Amino acid sequence: MKKKKYTLAFIASVLSMSLLFACDGVDEDEPDPSEEPSEQREDNSQ
Repeated sequence: MKKKKYTLAFIASVLSMSLLFACDGVDEDEPDPSEEPSEQREDNSQ
């Protein structure tokens, strides 16, 4: 019985941690502000 409780507690903690780390607030569709815009990169290469 103790093994079952520890297993369920472990699974619950892993799921909680994965939710916390997955929701870091970074939008992947948003461009990186440190990169140059694509128009400027094309103009510089000509």
